[in-house]
Amino acid sequence: MRVLVVADLHGNLAALEAVLAAAGPVDRVWCLGDIVGYGPRPRECVERIRELAGPACVLGNHDAACLGRSSLDEFNPVARYALRWTMLQLGPEHRAYLERLPEKLVFEEVTLVHGSLRGPIWEYVFTAEQARATFALLRTRLCFLGHTHVPSVFSEEAAARGEPPSRPGDGDTIELGEGRYLVNPGSVGQPRDGDPRAAFALWEPDRRRITFRRVPYNIEAVQAEMAAAGLPRLLIERLALGY
Repeated sequence: MRVLVVADLHGNLAALEAVLAAAGPVDRVWCLGDIVGYGPRPRECVERIRELAGPACVLGNHDAACLGRSSLDEFNPVARYALRWTMLQLGPEHRAYLERLPEKLVFEEVTLVHGSLRGPIWEYVFTAEQARATFALLRTRLCFLGHTHVPSVFSEEAAARGEPPSRPGDGDTIELGEGRYLVNPGSVGQPRDGDPRAAFALWEPDRRRITFRRVPYNIEAVQAEMAAAGLPRLLIERLALGY
């Protein structure tokens, strides 16, 4: 079985379509939240994830904000502006799908969450201390999470020693051992690791193997859409920088 794992689409349909084409045939699609926010195609991204992942998706902080579950005051001014714009684009059917998304999902040996198990919507997992807090709450061998927009892998043993996560690059494959792991596939729609290409992961549970991938897409076309929509210049420029 092959599972496509995506996170942090942020309304970037062109990046999502590039990921789907590069991934090839898969048996399932899992989404780690933040379908909307920042980008120019929130409706279409919700529709594609609803079609592809269905209920196999968790709620992100931008998704929650568009539903009024998080205060816009918790976001910086640029993100707040984009969220107000995004809220105007979503129809009742898009909100209804987002409303049904849980903060956490468990599929046999795998847990899905947007941020962390300690703070499913808001907490970033960058450090060993943050990883240890999620491992303490984890009841499965593997947890996929997003929110940081940076591909990363924490093993429980390494986190216990205070070690930082590994940072897999395009094409890197990780064979999971007998321990437990936190895995971030990176961001589809707004990478923040200095590489502007859309990021995703392919999980093969039968082989306990995860392959990390990056794929280019037409960033200039998305930037033009964002400019036409009147979205903030900072959000437009950062797409080409991967930050």
